[in-house]
Amino acid sequence: MALGTNQSYPTPDNEEEQPARPAVIDDDAVAALDIAARSPRMDTNILSSAPARDIRSSANELIDMLEEVDLAKILRKQGLIGRFTGSAVEARLEFELASHRVTDLFRQLSRAAQAGGRIRAILDRTRLELIDEQTRLDRVIADAKLLVSQSGGSDVALVARFERRLSNIIAMEAANTLTIQQIELSASVLASLLDRFTDIETLLLPLWQRNALAIIHGEAMTARSSVVTAFLDAHRNLIGFLKKVGQE
Repeated sequence: MALGTNQSYPTPDNEEEQPARPAVIDDDAVAALDIAARSPRMDTNILSSAPARDIRSSANELIDMLEEVDLAKILRKQGLIGRFTGSAVEARLEFELASHRVTDLFRQLSRAAQAGGRIRAILDRTRLELIDEQTRLDRVIADAKLLVSQSGGSDVALVARFERRLSNIIAMEAANTLTIQQIELSASVLASLLDRFTDIETLLLPLWQRNALAIIHGEAMTARSSVVTAFLDAHRNLIGFLKKVGQE
C-alpha cells in the first residue's frame, strides 16, 4: 500500500463509486516506512577532517617562526668587528635560513587551505542534499501521521512498530536540522579563513619574501634604511594577519 494514502478499490465506470476503505497499518506499511526512512550517507571526509583547526594550527606555527626572525641581530653584527669575526655573515645566514623555513611552513599552511577548500565544497553539497532530504522527510512524516490517525482498525502491535519507526524518522529530521545549522556555521568559518589565506598568499607573503630578499643581499643597512623599514612593515603586517587566521 502507498504510505499515507487510503486503500481503495477501483469500480466499474457504470457502478456507483464506493467509499474508500479505512486505512490499515500492516506489514507493507511498516516496510514502506522503513524504506522511506533510509537517508543517503554523508561524505566520510566531513567526519574525519577538521580543516579549520588544521589551518589555524599551521598559521600559528608560521607565526612562531616569524617571531623568531631576528633582523636586529643582523644590524648589530654589521660593524667592523662583526665583519672581522664573521658574525655578520653568520647572522645573515641565520636570517636566510629562517626565511627558507618560513617558506616551508607556508607550504604547510597552503596544503591545509587547499584541503579546507575541498571540505568547504563538500559541506556546501551536503547542506543542499540535507535540505532536499528534509523536504522528503517532512512529506514522509506528514503521510505517516495521517495514516496513524486513520488506522483505528489496525493491529495494535503493528501500529506500535509503525509509530516507533515514525519516532525514529522524526528524530532524524530534527538531527538534520541541527546538522544543517552546524554545516552552515562551519562553512562560514572556513570561508572566512580561506579568504584571509588568499590575502596572505597573493599579497602579504610575496611582499614579505621580496623584502626579506632585499635584506639578505643588502649592504651597510641601518635601522632607518628604507629596506629595513619596508621589511619590518611587511613583517608586522604578515604576523598580524596570520594571528587573525589563528584566532578565527
